[in-house]
Amino acid sequence: MKISKLLFLYFLILSSSCKSQKQKSWIEIVQPTIEQESTSIWRTINDINLLEKQGYNINLPKDSLIDSMVKKSKNGTFGNEDYTAIYTLVETNVFEQKNYEQAIRKVRNEVDLLNNLLNEINEQKIDWDWNFMMFDKYKVVFTLYGTGGSYDPDEGIITLLTNKEGGFMKYKNPTYTIIHEITHMGMEYSIVGKYNLSHGLKERIVDIFVYLMFQEKLPEYKIQTMGDANIDKYLNKKEDIESLDKIISDFMNE
Repeated sequence: MKISKLLFLYFLILSSSCKSQKQKSWIEIVQPTIEQESTSIWRTINDINLLEKQGYNINLPKDSLIDSMVKKSKNGTFGNEDYTAIYTLVETNVFEQKNYEQAIRKVRNEVDLLNNLLNEINEQKIDWDWNFMMFDKYKVVFTLYGTGGSYDPDEGIITLLTNKEGGFMKYKNPTYTIIHEITHMGMEYSIVGKYNLSHGLKERIVDIFVYLMFQEKLPEYKIQTMGDANIDKYLNKKEDIESLDKIISDFMNE
């Protein structure tokens, strides 16, 4: 009788543990703010030369003030003092909370899938020869301005470019861009920073990682034509992710 009770308690604890793991939620959706959008616009203008050089599609408010600031940035005279004017413009003529509603709804619909992907990384990374840095919560922020997706590797923030109709860059499903940006954060210091990877090679390795990890769950994911394609022969099956540090080290020193 005592053994039966112990077994029952054991399976009850095991069941509760499995249930809590399945319920782990990694995603926090952040409501857009005037300050956040003003900062997004300022950063985009500040980096305009680099963004254009790399061939990004750039979205900014259509306004003569913004046009003049873009010119200032290209001439090297744009700076922190221009933020206040941008904030005032966003507050008075640009920002409307309703413009983000459809995008927010679409991401909410994908939270279960995102949690599933992140749980898979969390369970498998223990066997890897490199550290995939993870945050307890990933904050998803929305913007109408900038390039496509961006990330803050120190805060765990993903910024998604959307439009008033809830459309996203490159993929209809925002999960694809979110997991791409999360992967950037995961290897930002342990791989990218360690080997001082170029922008193109960094993007290619991130793409290959996502493709190899989730090609069944994200069947429409595509690898961009960026970086050195020679890395593909070293990193072409899921098992290679386990030894990514060694693979990159050998590749960089060949």
